[in-house]
Amino acid sequence: MFAFLILFFASLGSAVAADFDVYQSDYRPLQVALLIEGEPDASDHTRLLRKVVSNDLTSSQSFKAIDPMAFLVSPGVALTSVDYGDWRLIGTDILAICSLHTVNGLLQAELRVYDPFRGKQLLSLTLEGSATDMRRLSHRVADQIYQAALGIQGYFTSHVLYVTKHGDLSDLVYMDQDGANNQVVGKNFTLLLSPDWSPDGNEVALNTYVGNHPRLEFFNLRTGSRKAFGEFKGLNSTPEFSPDGRFVAATLSDKDDINIHIYDIQKGTWRSFTHGHAIDTTPTWSPDGKWIAFVSNRSGQPQVYRKPLSGGVAQRVSVTGSYNTSPAWSPAGDRIAMISLKNWSFAVATVKPDGSDVRYLATGQRIESPSWSGNGQMLLYSAEEHGVRRIYRVPSWGGTPEAVTSSGIDASDPAWSRR
Repeated sequence: MFAFLILFFASLGSAVAADFDVYQSDYRPLQVALLIEGEPDASDHTRLLRKVVSNDLTSSQSFKAIDPMAFLVSPGVALTSVDYGDWRLIGTDILAICSLHTVNGLLQAELRVYDPFRGKQLLSLTLEGSATDMRRLSHRVADQIYQAALGIQGYFTSHVLYVTKHGDLSDLVYMDQDGANNQVVGKNFTLLLSPDWSPDGNEVALNTYVGNHPRLEFFNLRTGSRKAFGEFKGLNSTPEFSPDGRFVAATLSDKDDINIHIYDIQKGTWRSFTHGHAIDTTPTWSPDGKWIAFVSNRSGQPQVYRKPLSGGVAQRVSVTGSYNTSPAWSPAGDRIAMISLKNWSFAVATVKPDGSDVRYLATGQRIESPSWSGNGQMLLYSAEEHGVRRIYRVPSWGGTPEAVTSSGIDASDPAWSRR
């Protein structure tokens, strides 16, 4: 493993000194007026609903919440009658009205979404959930507002896995996408790297160690059971499920070479995908399952390539800079995220699969492991600040990086659920 790292990073000394031109979108967040009311005996639930929905929408950086003090009508009036002119006067792009009620022991959120400038109702529906799972109901409300306003599926009910290290051991931690509800789901791994969700969300493929020997495992999130599927001599690392869940691509040592291999879960067999003496690692699947992008030093320095699953010549994707690693293909298939190095500083970047239109989104120390939200609008990554690794998010279309995990814990290797 150490020999692999030395070979792979030996080219860093020749990195060209240059500054990152961080991409910033000219997108103007939609001004959203949130009017959320509930029954007096459900005031705690109403406050939580209001807080979670507001946080979800504003953290996406696609929306900016209007201060309720600017509203020209009382909640009682707005709940019964909508005058678009009142909301246009304060610059409301999107008006979301939600009324929370208890019906037969369940909470019902009656949601209506309007576009005041077009004088149009965008959505009217009722969502139902239990009082014990109020946060999920709140995330569902935010998802519906997001989709009604933008025409893009929301991601607020999704979840994240990450790795936290304590001493010589590591844990696998599960949390909501907003950083709430942290739960340790796998404890005391000797070493834990590169978790990846299965498409159905039930299992995780990961790289761990037994003693000093690396291996690939399936970890069942429901039962906690572990099953090895790669225990070869040398390197066993960076697993990623195919979009249909049938295969896992991973990095294996093949005699003296390091290449990408593909594991057939149904048959329990491996086959080679890349060949040769170059170091090929960190595979990521295109969403249609027809391509795999990976990192290779075949040009002399670590760069991102892509190759058809059907075979053929690998095509170079990263053409800017002397160091580009950790590719992650977007759910829409239109961009590939990667980690770039310039001037001894790291950045999260995205690029089109043909190598054009590189966008640097965030810079920092020891940036690693980009992971996409299910709708492709947000990226997670880990970065080090004052000696502590934290999980950050940044809009994939250009925005401001924000920390998701606290500075009190070590957090790395984020993996966003696919739904």
